[in-house]
Amino acid sequence: MNIVSSLKKPGNRLFISLILCFTLLAAPFANAAEMRPTEKIRIKFSEAVEKSVARTAAALDKTVRKLAQAIDKTDNLSVEVHSSFYDSRIRRYFVSFSGHALFQGKLPWKIDKDSYIITSNSEVSVDLYVSGIRQSRSGLSFNYDCSVVVSLDRMAYELLKKTPHIAASGALSPAFDLLTEFLSQLNIGVLSEAISETFRSFSAVAFTRLVNDMIKASAQNQGLKNIFKQTMKDRSLLSFLALQIFRCASISLVSVTGASLGAAVGSVIAPGVGSVVGGYMGSQILTVVAKIIVYQITAKLPLKRNLKRMLDAHHMLVKNPGDEVARQSLNDAQSRIEKNISSEFTNEKFKLFEILLKEIDMMASSERLVMVPMLKNIQTMLQNKVINDGDWYYARKYHVLKQSVEKWGLQSQVVFTVTPPANR
Repeated sequence: MNIVSSLKKPGNRLFISLILCFTLLAAPFANAAEMRPTEKIRIKFSEAVEKSVARTAAALDKTVRKLAQAIDKTDNLSVEVHSSFYDSRIRRYFVSFSGHALFQGKLPWKIDKDSYIITSNSEVSVDLYVSGIRQSRSGLSFNYDCSVVVSLDRMAYELLKKTPHIAASGALSPAFDLLTEFLSQLNIGVLSEAISETFRSFSAVAFTRLVNDMIKASAQNQGLKNIFKQTMKDRSLLSFLALQIFRCASISLVSVTGASLGAAVGSVIAPGVGSVVGGYMGSQILTVVAKIIVYQITAKLPLKRNLKRMLDAHHMLVKNPGDEVARQSLNDAQSRIEKNISSEFTNEKFKLFEILLKEIDMMASSERLVMVPMLKNIQTMLQNKVINDGDWYYARKYHVLKQSVEKWGLQSQVVFTVTPPANR
């Protein structure tokens, strides 16, 4: 299986940086490892807290759409939002978008593939499909389709723990209110311009020049000078984006505050509450990087990851049946699971089949309904083996599937009409 998961490989660093650019607003919200639905204990919030969550979700949606519109107006990036909504039942924000990008900077590495799947499975669940990668005189161009799911309640808990004056009160509403204020104050113009300029001019030489320019511009602000000097150690596209935000803001850097690059950036793009939330955002970006995995398009995505893609895509399609990005993601994920299981059946192996049943068993009843079409197809695979070959071992698995379907109460959707042959 040809899977690229090391962040040290050159081709990965570019696309990891690209997805971080597109999910910059979501990055602060990533932290704890994702839990299965049945492992979650949904904490009952007061009516006041629920209203605070809804306001944060509304501010996030408004900001995402404004940023998408601003980026779409640039000459090297296009963005179209297909779905964006907040589900109050599970306190998650969903957004899917697609577009085209032209990277006109100079990379120190050679890109040798034309498509990738990039995922991050944490408090921010990201599925990015990058395709049609082409190198030409004008730069590196590619198409992308992306779905992002943000867990807002977990986000607030993490901010609560990392913000002393809020942690002292132990109240969640102030955490959500702080995030709402931050999102409402974001300077969309500066952010979109900085992203566009990063795609246009990133290179090793440009990075060094920009750091030196920012050090000079910070004048007597020794703390900010030290932060800028620290960015020279990684020379990443993400750090270059942060520096571009300072340049595009066209403000005096003398009074900019923040103990980290993230906090300093936050104070520039959202004056007032920016340095507080910005510091949290900066620390969480590292978590997003650590959890991102890049797969070549020919690789077999893990079964559990594809199940998550199916559930997220289905959720978007319920709200917006016309969301083709979500539909493509669901169909692709289902197809991959079925092909992998079929391949195992051909080789008389059943590991993925057994894992699939265990994963579906842990799902909520509403989520299992999403799996019905796939269960029908797997039923047909086993049924053909039973009828055509009379193979008792496949008949056992057929019976196991039947028992699971009945346990889940799906027998009216997945109808079993074939009786497995007797044990011979």
